[in-house]
Amino acid sequence: MTANYWNTNDPQQFYGVFAAFVGVQLILLTAAITLILLKESGDARHRLNTLATALHRTAVTPLKDYEFYVHFRNAIERAEHSVWIAYLAPYPPSEVASRERKRYDDEILGLMKRREKVSFRRLIRQSPKNDEWVAELLEHLRGRPNVDIGVLACDLPPGDEMPLALSVQVVDGDKVWFVAAGSHQTTRSFRDVYIENSDVGTAMSEYYDRIWSKSVVVLDHGRVTEDGLKLIAGSEL
Repeated sequence: MTANYWNTNDPQQFYGVFAAFVGVQLILLTAAITLILLKESGDARHRLNTLATALHRTAVTPLKDYEFYVHFRNAIERAEHSVWIAYLAPYPPSEVASRERKRYDDEILGLMKRREKVSFRRLIRQSPKNDEWVAELLEHLRGRPNVDIGVLACDLPPGDEMPLALSVQVVDGDKVWFVAAGSHQTTRSFRDVYIENSDVGTAMSEYYDRIWSKSVVVLDHGRVTEDGLKLIAGSEL
């Protein structure tokens, strides 16, 4: 049927049909180019989003000691499933002069009680000064199935203020704090470092597991173990 439109002796009719044909082709070509550009634009957006995700998947934040207390406490309040804490000073928080440090420790104990759906591990360096404090923690936290406490004796003697092990805190497996890696008193502008990265979190979770495996568990899912009972009895002497 369309042949009749092309085979015509009327020039006006021929050019009219030709113009309409070219117009239709231009519309189809424009639509095709638009679809290609939209696809390329979508692909470009996807690549940009992927790059942005990769760039933002790691956060590194240096922290002063008092900044750490607020930063880590806030992270515990938002934790979804796990909080692993290492305390490797040879003396209890009660001997620390810092008011912020004492308040922080009280708040952490309160959060361990209140956040019942979050699994807590607290690893504490064994020392004569820490034993009484650990015994107090056992009394506060016994019956809490979300809490484990371990005592790390495989380290430098308590006379050495800085431990051989690295004090690391891990929240939800991807948020890591390195605390006092050099010393508790430093001339740097920061003492601690916070890193949010799933790969670093995995590595430090494995590290924490390694030093936890060398510790003596005194509270196992809220149950005071035999070693815990001995520690309580010893602290009462």
